[in-house]
Amino acid sequence: MPGTAEAAAIDTEPEQENPGMRGVPRQDLRGELFAAADRILARDGAAGLTSRAVTDEAGCAKGILHNHFDGLEGFLADYAADRARRAVDQLSGLPERAGQGDIVDTLTDAAVTLFDSGALPTAALISARPALATRMATVIDADSALGASERIFADYLSAEQAGGRLPADQDAHTLAFALVGSVHHLFFTSQGAELDPARVRQLVRTLLHL
Repeated sequence: MPGTAEAAAIDTEPEQENPGMRGVPRQDLRGELFAAADRILARDGAAGLTSRAVTDEAGCAKGILHNHFDGLEGFLADYAADRARRAVDQLSGLPERAGQGDIVDTLTDAAVTLFDSGALPTAALISARPALATRMATVIDADSALGASERIFADYLSAEQAGGRLPADQDAHTLAFALVGSVHHLFFTSQGAELDPARVRQLVRTLLHL
């Protein structure tokens, strides 16, 4: 039986936003569960994301995912969608930085931010569990985080071209696709949990011929 404090952490009112949940944890507990999933994914990979692993990592009762989400798969779909949205939100201001600072520095910082935000680990999770992509569609817009990120990078590159800091004869959308795809590849071939900024910087210089 959950203790009094633990029971108080659960909002038992009917779920307002996501029909995939039977009851909604308070926002702070939801965040703790997602943060626990972040740590497990970075440490153990997608295979480590089991119900018990998540609740143990978060220090929660073992039945929370099944009692208050639509099971493990429902929790993971919510988690992946949340991290996808966060990635896009964190990159949304990139086009406004056009004309400021060094282009290579700006793109390197943005690409590393994309990784740190959880977008690429989430892509790994979806690759390991393809059915999640379908479930995510019930809680997030059809556009993927990586697709939206490509558009943000393309908008930044286009703005730099318009300002004369990049050659206008390069296709901004192709460059953005190559950049995001290459960072994606670096993630999947990385031996550690962190993306190496030096490798990203070299990649940016190579793609842009800078």
